[in-house]
Amino acid sequence: MTSASMTFGRPTRLTVPRGSLWLAAAAGAVIGALRRLDQWQLKFSRQEPQTAEDVLAWASRIQSSDPGFSADLRAAALRSMGKAD
Repeated sequence: MTSASMTFGRPTRLTVPRGSLWLAAAAGAVIGALRRLDQWQLKFSRQEPQTAEDVLAWASRIQSSDPGFSADLRAAALRSMGKAD
């Protein structure tokens, strides 16, 4: 008996289209920029008043939009300042 060898053609080489590499790089850059923008915006939203003066300034800023809450903040800040004196 003889051993027969079979050939099924050349092995195919898979190549990634050049445009898809550019698109993937651009998408990665956009996603990275959006993440940096998100972190930058979150950094500013986390700032909380630390002192009674900060709370008074915050109360002044929201006076027109929420007068009841502003009055509560102002009262709490003034009480706190009175205890510190």
